[in-house]
Amino acid sequence: MDKYFELDNDSVIGYINSKLDFFNDDAELSSEEIGDGNLNLVFRISDKKNGKSIIAKQALPYVRASGGDWPLDIGRGAIEKRILDIEYELTEGAVPKVFFYDEIMCCMVMEDLSNYIIMRYGLLKFEKYPNFPEQISDFLAKSLLLTSDVVLDHKDKKANVKDFINPELCEITEQLVYTEPFHVGARNKLEDAIVEFHKENVVADTELAVEVAKLKFDFMNNAQALLHGDLHTGSIFVNAENTKVIDPEFAFYGPIAYDLACLFANIIMNYISAWYTLKEEPAKRDDYCEYLRDTLVKTVDLTKKKFYDLWDSSVTDQMAKTPGFREFYIEDVFINAAGIVGCEMTRRTVGFAHVVDLDNIKDDQSRYLAKTNNLLLAKEYIKKRSSISTGEDYLKLLDSIIK
Repeated sequence: MDKYFELDNDSVIGYINSKLDFFNDDAELSSEEIGDGNLNLVFRISDKKNGKSIIAKQALPYVRASGGDWPLDIGRGAIEKRILDIEYELTEGAVPKVFFYDEIMCCMVMEDLSNYIIMRYGLLKFEKYPNFPEQISDFLAKSLLLTSDVVLDHKDKKANVKDFINPELCEITEQLVYTEPFHVGARNKLEDAIVEFHKENVVADTELAVEVAKLKFDFMNNAQALLHGDLHTGSIFVNAENTKVIDPEFAFYGPIAYDLACLFANIIMNYISAWYTLKEEPAKRDDYCEYLRDTLVKTVDLTKKKFYDLWDSSVTDQMAKTPGFREFYIEDVFINAAGIVGCEMTRRTVGFAHVVDLDNIKDDQSRYLAKTNNLLLAKEYIKKRSSISTGEDYLKLLDSIIK
């Protein structure tokens, strides 16, 4: 292929066969477009006869969720391929294995995780994943701390910052997470029922705006580590035994707190969803919400512990070994994460890209309460972030609003 074109269920089969010797000669191939994100085409190509399958992910020259009205650089897939290779090595395979990346077609072919489920949808089915906190905390500590200045040679790290410049996708985050949800209009999407609530409780809150501005400019200027850049429960595949992280196309060098916060926030929003969805089944609600509370606390606290442990075994910078600096560095990361948790919760309620956790609550009154209380809790996390650095700290504020 010497010219880019958009793949479909028919053309992707021939494309894969021309690029990769993966399927048997007697394969009976079919393709299904399974992408449910905002940006890309994703195909699962399967052999009905031999049971093998593979994933092809092609970048589109526009934001898919916009219907084509929002242009986007199709070369972003090259960044995703490179970070998957790095994360695969750093985390002993906690991401899919990539078979190849085609720079002309902007298409990446990788292992199929069909024996996994996207975590968001598993949680919405009230499934439990006991190994998740241990595994995701390991991923976070290794992928973030080991790509930072405290471990890497400084010149190598600066070269990485240059190589992973990702301005178009960073701009999406800067606008959709840190700007538009705190104003009226733009690309925000609000239910009519919460329009006035949003104006009065979010837009009109000037103290909140100042705190969000601080977080935004830290995101724009703090090239701390190589981020996934979009690490929510829709970017994680899980099953009863294992966890795999996918879709790091927003990757760039930024503040470690951002990756932590996106994940923590989405667990919290799933808790809020379960709390209101299961209101007529109190025993089931109590059981599942207790599981989510435990998952949140373990994920936060294990991640912090592993940052401390990995610091002691991996840090190379002489000044970073100064007594007291480790505590300053790691606590600052977790404090900022709490503020970004609030930004993520706000944008997933009123911004361009929502979460089905909240949107799919069927009862109108319950959905209204879930969304408005989510916004109130988000404000608390942003404004009070200096006192939030453990899992129990998150629960204290959660319990003050969701009750």
